[in-house]
Amino acid sequence: MGPAVNPPEPDGEQAATGRLLAIVRSFVTTHVPWKPLLIGAVLTGDDRMRLYLRSPERDRTYGVDALISHTAPGLLGAVVSPAFLANEHLHQPSDDPHCDVIVDLTDY
Repeated sequence: MGPAVNPPEPDGEQAATGRLLAIVRSFVTTHVPWKPLLIGAVLTGDDRMRLYLRSPERDRTYGVDALISHTAPGLLGAVVSPAFLANEHLHQPSDDPHCDVIVDLTDY
């Protein structure tokens, strides 16, 4: 029998994509009418992502920027909180056609 063949280590993009998919899966739950709804996600850099959440109370779509490597339950809990997203001190103007405002949580 020949030597064992190990699959190659995933490159940065593949690893980030896998992490992003795991984060998106964590949002899959029974919909609650007052809770923001995840409507999309995209990789925006080597360790960056933007989550798109729709607020049922404010008729607004939020683009939430975060670092993939720093995403933990606290961050995920914050972005699905209607009060957290409604905090206008966190809002930045959006040039993204998919969201009304940006919430930058890359320092979270």
